[in-house]
Amino acid sequence: MQIKSGQSIDSLAMRQLASNAKVSKSERGELDEVLRSKEIATIEQAPDLMSFPFRAKRYQVINLSSPHEPPQYQYGELTNPHDIEAFLTHQDRLSKEQSDILRTYVPSKELLAVMDKMDDETLTAFVDVLSASFGLDSLFGHNKEKSQQLISLMSDMSEEQIKDTVDTLAHLSDKEINDKPDSPILAFGYRGPAEIQLHSFAQTADHRSHLQQSIHFSKLTHQYVDLLAENRYSEGDLMSINQHLQESSFEQSRGIIDMAINVKNNDRVSFLNMLDEVDKDSENNIFEYVGKQVDVSQYTSAYESSYGGYVLFSEKMASESQRTELYSNLIDSYDNQGVGLMEDVVGHLKDTPPQIQSNIWEALNETIENNPALFDKSDSIESWMKLRLGSFQRDFENKQVDQIYDIAEELDVPRDVGQLEWVKLSTLY
Repeated sequence: MQIKSGQSIDSLAMRQLASNAKVSKSERGELDEVLRSKEIATIEQAPDLMSFPFRAKRYQVINLSSPHEPPQYQYGELTNPHDIEAFLTHQDRLSKEQSDILRTYVPSKELLAVMDKMDDETLTAFVDVLSASFGLDSLFGHNKEKSQQLISLMSDMSEEQIKDTVDTLAHLSDKEINDKPDSPILAFGYRGPAEIQLHSFAQTADHRSHLQQSIHFSKLTHQYVDLLAENRYSEGDLMSINQHLQESSFEQSRGIIDMAINVKNNDRVSFLNMLDEVDKDSENNIFEYVGKQVDVSQYTSAYESSYGGYVLFSEKMASESQRTELYSNLIDSYDNQGVGLMEDVVGHLKDTPPQIQSNIWEALNETIENNPALFDKSDSIESWMKLRLGSFQRDFENKQVDQIYDIAEELDVPRDVGQLEWVKLSTLY
C-alpha cells in the first residue's frame, strides 16, 4: 500500500488511530475534522511535528499544527510515508504475536534495511531470536543496546550474510536457553549449604561480580554480537566460523567465540585452520576446554577442611589480555605439533584450574622446542604431565590457601578453618 495525499493520508491516519484503544471520541472527532480540511494538501511540505503522548508507546506522531498544512507522520525514526508503509508491510508478514514483539523495537532505517533483505522464514527466525535473547522486557537493560548494535551491524550485510547470521543466532539462542550448564556454586552465595563452612573471595573478586560475569558469558548471542562488532574477519572467514558455531555445543561455542575475539591478529589464520581440524565429537575437544576460561564457576576452588566440610575460594576471571596469552600458547602448539598432541594435553588438563593453563602450555611448548626428542614416544605427554603438572597445581593451591588463611583471620570473628586440601569442585554437587 502506498500513502498519497488526501484520502490515502486519511486511511493511514485512521489505521494508526484505530490501533490505539486510548484515543477518546473527542480526539477522534477532532482528527476527522482536521483531516477533512487537508484533502488538497500535498505531502512534500515539512511542517513541525506535534507529539501526542497517547501515541508515545507506538512511536507515532501526527502533525496537527495547522489545518492549512499537510500532515507529517513519524513512526519511530521513520518519517517518509513510503518507509512507514514498507515497515508496516513487513509487520504484516508476521503472526500477530511476532508483530507485537517487533513493535517493541524502534522502527528505523537500519531495521527496515535488514527486513528488506529477509525472506519470510528468515524474518520469523530473526524476530524469535530478538524475543528470546534480546527481549526489551528483560530485567537486564543491556538487551536494548545489544539489539540495536546487532541491527546496525546487520544493516550493511548482504542477503546471504543476513540469513547466515540469523541461522547462527538462532542456534546460539537455542543453546543458551536449553543447553546452558548449571552453576550451582554461584548459587551458594555467602551462606551456601551446610557442608560449606566458609566461602571467601580474593580481593579482586566477589559474589556479585561473579554472578554478573556468569550472566554475561552465558549469553552466547551477545558474545556473538561482540564478535561481529570486532570486524576482524572477512565475509568468507566469518561464514566459516558461523558454520562451526551452528554445529557446536554450548561449551564449544563459548570457546570458539571468545578465542575468535581475543586471538592475536597474526594468529587468526592458524585459529581458523585449527577450527577446521578440531574434532567436535572428541571428549577432549579443544574449544570446550577453551570455553572454561570464561566459565566463572571454574574460578571457584574447593578445599576440604580437616575439621570437616569445605572452604570455597573464588578469584577474578582471567582478563582479556590473559586469555589472549593463553590462546597464543595454544596456537604455538597447534602450529608446531598439531591437533592430536593438543587433544592429548587437554585430556590431562580438563580438571585443573583455569588460572594455571597458560603457564602449563608455555612450559610445554618450551620443553618441546628445546628437547624435541623427548616427545618421540606415544606416552611422552603423559610422562611430562607426571613430572611437571603436580608442581603447577601445588604452587596454585599454596597461594590460594595462604589467601584463605589471611581472609579467615581478618573476619570480625576470626575463623580457624583447619588444614585445607584441594578437591574437585564437582564433588560438592
